[in-house]
Amino acid sequence: MRCACPNCGTYMVHSESTELGCVCPQCGSRCKMCLGTNTVVSKENLKEIASRLAYISQITEETEDQRLSEEDAPEAEDDEYGD
Repeated sequence: MRCACPNCGTYMVHSESTELGCVCPQCGSRCKMCLGTNTVVSKENLKEIASRLAYISQITEETEDQRLSEEDAPEAEDDEYGD
């Protein structure tokens, strides 16, 4: 998670110190709100997660488009035997 400083609103960066958390480069405030699972998400992991979400979104959109085009397709007319 990337967060804004609760004190001044500046983008916070993850601290590389012995204490996990984020530190504000503007005012020096420290925060641990994004550590709900006691982990810090790296930029690389965030990019991978975003990539996966984009892929899922693309598949969902393609599936929805296909469903809509099938609904809009004309229905086959019955032959003389009602089939």
